Amino acid sequence: MTSVDAYVEQVRRGLTGMDAGVRKDIVRELRSHLVDSVGADGGNVSAAVASLGDPVVVARRYRELYGYGVAYRSVFAIVAGILGVFTVPVLVGAETYIFPFFLSAIFLIVVATFLIWVSVKAGNRAGLAASTAACIGRFAAFGIVFASQRAAPLITPDGLALFAFVSLLLLVIGWVPGRAKRVWRNRGAEL
Repeated sequence: MTSVDAYVEQVRRGLTGMDAGVRKDIVRELRSHLVDSVGADGGNVSAAVASLGDPVVVARRYRELYGYGVAYRSVFAIVAGILGVFTVPVLVGAETYIFPFFLSAIFLIVVATFLIWVSVKAGNRAGLAASTAACIGRFAAFGIVFASQRAAPLITPDGLALFAFVSLLLLVIGWVPGRAKRVWRNRGAEL
């Protein structure tokens, strides 16, 4: 037999990452609902708790509905921006490459995977914000590379087009998975 307070505490722990105000409102409403339900069921706490389901699932549904808080979304964007810096193919120091192509490809895979995860877990808006930060990081690093080139430039029109294409692709990667998850979830409710 689970008490109302124990159930609400399990849900509250599952709401980590959400805005504090939203979390407090959810906990208050959930506790109120459970107290009312226990009263309606003649004091049967188990029936009231069972009617809501697993607290982990309930918390996940609330997090999907209300999303992560500003602090978490900001951390996602900062991490993506930092990773985006390292996706620029060549950071040059005089005549030698200090950041080879293969490492930039690895970071590109890492940032794309991170953006997909953010978009699916935190929603397409958070994914789009993180991918925008990754693009800003890429363009900032590119600007540093361009400004530091005093000798023959290494930038070609084809390379510049590829750079722009990959940057736009990151925006799509940050937006589409979260949007697809939302659409598929809504379709599942209709079935």
